[in-house]
Amino acid sequence: ITGKKVYVALASGGVYSAGPMAAYDFVAPYLRATLGFLGLTNMEVVRVEGTAIPDLAAEALPKAIASIQV
Repeated sequence: ITGKKVYVALASGGVYSAGPMAAYDFVAPYLRATLGFLGLTNMEVVRVEGTAIPDLAAEALPKAIASIQV
């Protein structure tokens, strides 16, 4: 299945893509490794993060949509 692009949508209440919690992001690396084993190495992750943090929740979805590159 090589040569295909994979889009993965991840949602979380916290922010795991950067900062002190980045070390606890197990989902994206796991999916990258698993899909890579199947030959799917071109993976784009779209994250909706901070949905449980009041200051970030309102902008979480618009920020994720803006990050999509097709």
